[in-house]
Amino acid sequence: MKIPPHWVKEQTLICGRKITLCGSSFESMEQARAQLVHKRALWQAYLANPAAHPSFVSQLRALDMLPHEQEYHVTVTEPIAAQLNADNVITRNRYGSLVLNSQSLCFVDVDSFKDSLLRRLFGLRRSPELLLLQKVRSLCAEDSSLSARVYRTAHGWRVLLQGAGISPVSPRMEQLFHTLQADPLYRNLCRRQLCWRARLSPKPFHLGLPRFPFLTDSVQAPTQMAEWLALYEQKTSPFGVCRLLDTFGSAIESDILHLHDTYTRALTPDLRLR
Repeated sequence: MKIPPHWVKEQTLICGRKITLCGSSFESMEQARAQLVHKRALWQAYLANPAAHPSFVSQLRALDMLPHEQEYHVTVTEPIAAQLNADNVITRNRYGSLVLNSQSLCFVDVDSFKDSLLRRLFGLRRSPELLLLQKVRSLCAEDSSLSARVYRTAHGWRVLLQGAGISPVSPRMEQLFHTLQADPLYRNLCRRQLCWRARLSPKPFHLGLPRFPFLTDSVQAPTQMAEWLALYEQKTSPFGVCRLLDTFGSAIESDILHLHDTYTRALTPDLRLR
């Protein structure tokens, strides 16, 4: 999980193409700006003559890699709202919602959960929610180390898991993603960012809000988004993000879980979900 405190972004035209550039650093804004300048030069050289730069992508990725990394993982360049501990950071994403980035709590996004092909062919459909709950219950019964909490979201479900052999890139995690029919984009995001992500505040879409502002750097971000955030807090206060449906296995004891349920208002009944 790479979430640097220092970053700078720009949107620019290079050879007639609109490019969004980002430089980041765990050390200083100076390093972040220097990285952005280097990336701009790489883009200029590549777009001027793509055939002459076959290693362009590798060069870009190399600039973001940390010394101890053995393979490339995506850097999260979002405003840090709270550094909870080494494994859990709350950031504000590209459209303005708060997001928990966690290496200790596993979250699985499920947009749809389909019945078996045979039952669907014969029109014997069952409730996707009941099917998902039955599947999670059976997973926990088969693996005594596994505990789970299932939440309903506005357009699907969120499954929180804790158990042996679970990490963002473990074979066990891949198996669970497959079994729970997790959203493919979310699965890929977890692997690339080396963490699980869970949205903590409502999506601002369809609430009459202006678009979240483009943030130019980590220093000016609080000022640049202050006015938008005031409107956002006002508009989203009647909504929750998810609602707890059921728990399976042993109780999950975690301060981060308590924070998740508080932010998402998961234990408050009858809230509209966004």
